[in-house]
Amino acid sequence: MTTSATPGPGTAAPARSAPHRPLLPAAFFAALCLAVLCLSVGLMGCAPKAGPAPSPEAARETEIQRDLAVRSYYERQERLDAIASRLALANEPLCRQRGRSRPSLGLAAEFFTPRDSREWFPALCRLWGVAENTAVVTGVMPGGPADRAGVRQGDIIQAADGKPLKLNDAPGSVTRSLDDLAARGAVSLQLVRAGAELLATVPAPVEVCDSRFVVVVGDAVNAFADGRSVYATYGAMNLFRKDEDLAVVLGHELAHNILGHVRQDGSGRTVRSSSPEAESEADAVGLYFTARAGFDIKDAPNVWRRLAAQSPGSIGAGGDHPSTAARFLNLEAVRDEILMRQAAGLPLIPRPRVAP
Repeated sequence: MTTSATPGPGTAAPARSAPHRPLLPAAFFAALCLAVLCLSVGLMGCAPKAGPAPSPEAARETEIQRDLAVRSYYERQERLDAIASRLALANEPLCRQRGRSRPSLGLAAEFFTPRDSREWFPALCRLWGVAENTAVVTGVMPGGPADRAGVRQGDIIQAADGKPLKLNDAPGSVTRSLDDLAARGAVSLQLVRAGAELLATVPAPVEVCDSRFVVVVGDAVNAFADGRSVYATYGAMNLFRKDEDLAVVLGHELAHNILGHVRQDGSGRTVRSSSPEAESEADAVGLYFTARAGFDIKDAPNVWRRLAAQSPGSIGAGGDHPSTAARFLNLEAVRDEILMRQAAGLPLIPRPRVAP
């Protein structure tokens, strides 16, 4: 999904552009600082400028605003995770047919380090109540293995299966390490919560679609995939405030990953198969994904009317993407097909689009 808006530095790139690195967590906030500076084009430049030291009042207000920004980011990520977990669980059988499923403990965790941005690190510490180089549970899948084991958002992870976690700046590295352990069976986590140590044994993992979902700072209305992850900007999440609408957008991007329209080669480069046909296929399969996850799809085609109203340049479209008018009509037809199958009690399998 993309619009005709031109994103500024620090915001999401267009949906079919070069791969975008997930901005989590310290690196994310460093990019946020850059975005705030660079988006003030014409008023101030990106190069840092020396100035008088802020007053104590201004320094305190800066802290307050950073705290709000950090909290806002994680609130958005929590919303995204809640929708994504439903998509990833419900569609695992289809993803497995394509070799795109993986085991998951049903939690997200990150290391917090000041190396990327010392300005933002204190805000992270205040939010999570942690110190430097600490692994924190930032999200828990409702009803997932970690949730059933009593793991809670904000828990500090000291060790997994008796071994300390290794510091790694790569976004999602802690989550991936824990999921790799989960592939062998139950995982024992040594946690600290409110100063008290506790042990949680997370049972066998669940299988989910192999795509991670990441919030990206930026007002541009955009969502995109890179073969391994799905990204949604603040702008997209603000425009689609109903979860069922955002689920349509996320289902579309998940379909790109699962169908192989976008993938990463051996060197880590993102390779895309961009065409109107690929977009239409992702629209159709993505809506099946959304319906299978239990979201109401009756108004799903209106996603394209809302996008057209936000970005009139997309109405005519062209190039790799069909027009929003064509996509509305195509999604209406797919919606009617799905509703007919639901009414008849037939399985929601988008054949032959996702066949082994």
